[in-house]
Amino acid sequence: MPPEPGVELRLLRTFLAVAERRSFTRAAEDLNVAQQAVSQQVKALERAVGVTLLRRNPRHVELTREGEVFVAECRRVLAAADRAIGRARAAARGEAGALRLAYTLTTVWETVPTLLARIAEVHPQVRVEAREVFGADVPDLILRGRFDLAVAPMTSHPRGFRSRVLRRERLVVALSESDPMARRRRVKLTALAERLFEVWPRDMAPGFYDVVVGTCRAAGFEPTLDERATGNLVWGNLAKGRGVALVNASLAQQLPPGVALVELADPPAMLTYEAVWHQTDFPVIERALEVAAQVAAEQGWG
Repeated sequence: MPPEPGVELRLLRTFLAVAERRSFTRAAEDLNVAQQAVSQQVKALERAVGVTLLRRNPRHVELTREGEVFVAECRRVLAAADRAIGRARAAARGEAGALRLAYTLTTVWETVPTLLARIAEVHPQVRVEAREVFGADVPDLILRGRFDLAVAPMTSHPRGFRSRVLRRERLVVALSESDPMARRRRVKLTALAERLFEVWPRDMAPGFYDVVVGTCRAAGFEPTLDERATGNLVWGNLAKGRGVALVNASLAQQLPPGVALVELADPPAMLTYEAVWHQTDFPVIERALEVAAQVAAEQGWG
């Protein structure tokens, strides 16, 4: 016997207080209202439902059989209402709801998994829908409403976008395990000046491309880029000894077969990741950024 449509939650709460306390007086005290108001509200509820819910007598109040059924329904309705109100308020604070997150390949080995785990821990009511994309596609995907937030190597963005630095990660040299340089502890970047560099094209990964090329230029040489370097071909080429690459150090957690990593000699080269978004009135983004800042501080990602 669910409550009739249009019955106020206030009447249900008053009835439930009387039913649980078996007294109009004690219910009025609990609700901090006059006893007469409690009696009027219960009568209004009975009129709306069309059923006698309580049997009154001078000493106490008893539930009718219909009232016993109604109490159970009231508890479910009020619990659902409280949950709905709580989730709505949590959503307004950015602590519930959905966050659609785009991320690029460089972030998959450590940065994004760490961030997702912490968001789930701190805000369990936030459901993150994450998907890997190309860095070049980030602005369009966000503008078209496909994603709310992106994590990618730093680059320029159209007017209206906002960004915040999340992490700086060192770059290392990736090359074939059979390469003589793979046995070194450290390699100077200038020692690779004559080598072919495997790097995705700028129209796929602008932020990463600019860092790799800029790092080589800062070392005093223009890198020779493999024009056929796309997708997973890069890893195959490296394993076969076709070229070398600069990659983020966290790749060591899931190193492709046949590829070795060697530290760069000073000066170090760094890749900067940033969070990118366009919508300014979405609290869940702020909560995610707060979590990211906490993780960065704990992990020493600055």
